[in-house]
Amino acid sequence: MARPRLSYLTDSDKEFIHEQTLRVLAEVGVAYGTPTLTDLLAQAGATVDADALTAKLSWELIERCLKMLPRDILLAGRDPAYDCRIDGEGMLYTSDGTATYMLDDLTGERHEGTTADLATMMRLYDAVPEIDFTWATITPGDVDARVGNLEMARITYENSRKHLQDEVRHPDQAPVFIDMLQAIAGAPLRERPIWSATNCTIAPLQHDAEMTEAHVLMARAGCPIFVLPMPQMGTTGPMSVLGTSILNMAELLSAVVLFQLAAPGCAMVSAVGSAVAEMRSGLYLSGTPEDGLINLTCIEMSKFYGLRSQGSAVSCDAKACDLQAGAEGMLTGLATALAGADVMLAFGLMDSAQTASLAKTVLDADTVNAIERFLRDDPIDEARARRRHRRGRDRGALPHAQEHEAVLSCRRALAAAALAPGVVRTLRRHPAGEGRLGAGPRADRDERRAAAARRRPAARRLADRRLPAEPRVSRPGRADAAGATPSGGGRAG
Repeated sequence: MARPRLSYLTDSDKEFIHEQTLRVLAEVGVAYGTPTLTDLLAQAGATVDADALTAKLSWELIERCLKMLPRDILLAGRDPAYDCRIDGEGMLYTSDGTATYMLDDLTGERHEGTTADLATMMRLYDAVPEIDFTWATITPGDVDARVGNLEMARITYENSRKHLQDEVRHPDQAPVFIDMLQAIAGAPLRERPIWSATNCTIAPLQHDAEMTEAHVLMARAGCPIFVLPMPQMGTTGPMSVLGTSILNMAELLSAVVLFQLAAPGCAMVSAVGSAVAEMRSGLYLSGTPEDGLINLTCIEMSKFYGLRSQGSAVSCDAKACDLQAGAEGMLTGLATALAGADVMLAFGLMDSAQTASLAKTVLDADTVNAIERFLRDDPIDEARARRRHRRGRDRGALPHAQEHEAVLSCRRALAAAALAPGVVRTLRRHPAGEGRLGAGPRADRDERRAAAARRRPAARRLADRRLPAEPRVSRPGRADAAGATPSGGGRAG
């Protein structure tokens, strides 16, 4: 059975990264920011600085905590029909988060995201079969920040039947949120974990004290934890793929130790969020080749430690749903997929993860389908070697062609629903280069006519500069160059 695979690190490379990661944790240490967390670490044998609220971790403690991790993780949907498992049997796909802006794909204008935008995105995510579970893609600007994540969860569950991944910002919110989730699930979260936490560390080597305390409470209630380190190569991380990957793994392992001590046996996933900084602005670049290499490195090291992994991919730095968006998405998507990630963070965002787009979601679904076809198992056997062909087409491939046409039909239907009711619009960059998008075939036709009109004067000037044409030879019954009918017959001369 043939299946595409990619191995980036040798065994000695992995051992080197492992040693460097342990050196960072044992010699530099990690800031946890609150005595609630450092006290747990001190009781487990970590070297704690009570004044600085930091801890240094030994391999013995890290290894002990790694052994507590479960390998089969349930992500329950609001509707049980959408339950999914991270168990090594195939890759799951989720949406990206959390954008500040929403793009109007028809006008090219972007605005600050609202609760209405979040509801629209979640309805599309619910309808796209390639998305297994969701992350609340937009942080709405029109909600009270003190209860923002609770409101985002309410909007998401009202518009989607799938599992939700998000954050809780403060430990005071956790008890209320747990009650809300269990009411929606109709069961304790340990039985039906319909929500999981995205626990972002703060680079370099720090934890968000309040959010981490809140997520400890969520883990104790039964919610899985996705640890998402996000050092940026060149700003909050070293100026190399290797150095940034080592920092990513150090922050990851420091979170594994903390959560396993606070909630032994809680489900955890290594989610790679590290990326590259745009050195002129400091923006988070999410579609570069270095992003793919960081994902390859960290996913392979997560396997080295026995962790389930999530790669960040299919996002882009393009400002519109264009060629750049598709190329960057496929580049990072294949890197994550070939590395063997259990989950791919894939859908909905562009413009350095700042902006959400309905059209980008549809493009991402096509990208994910192509990746799945690339990763398929192909038997190498006598039957396939002797498959009979007819000229012009492969009869054996006809069902697959029909399946692909069905996928394309689904894409067109989703585009119609997302962009303009009843009308499939074509998306393209506006020639003025301002990030605006054309409105479809009529705009294309009008632009072609305008371009042709601009070319006509130039064509006339070119004709005026041409040399006089040589005299043409007249033929019987034909008009000569002057338009008169010749009187004689035969050829001239």
